[in-house]
Amino acid sequence: MFDLNTDDMLSKIHQYKLNRPDGWCYIAIHEVIASEKAKVGFIAVPNMVVQEAEQQYFGIGDSAESALSDCLIKIKSVSITTLFPNLEESYKQFDSTPDLND
Repeated sequence: MFDLNTDDMLSKIHQYKLNRPDGWCYIAIHEVIASEKAKVGFIAVPNMVVQEAEQQYFGIGDSAESALSDCLIKIKSVSITTLFPNLEESYKQFDSTPDLND
């Protein structure tokens, strides 16, 4: 249906925001639309826009809800700073990215 490279994955994104006393993060649910290699239909990825958490915190499932639930179980007792230990450095790199519109 879609002409992608072998390692490409096309996904539709559903986004949630998790608020906690120690901070917040987004959780993006990737609904796999096309991929030769993906073994699951949905992947939940904790992120801060410029940085994703390690894959050990990703949730997987056959629905958005099951992937989100799996992810929330994995990150329940994990602090935001543990999920994103290099966040400050990631923002510095993001801020120094050249503007492609210039």
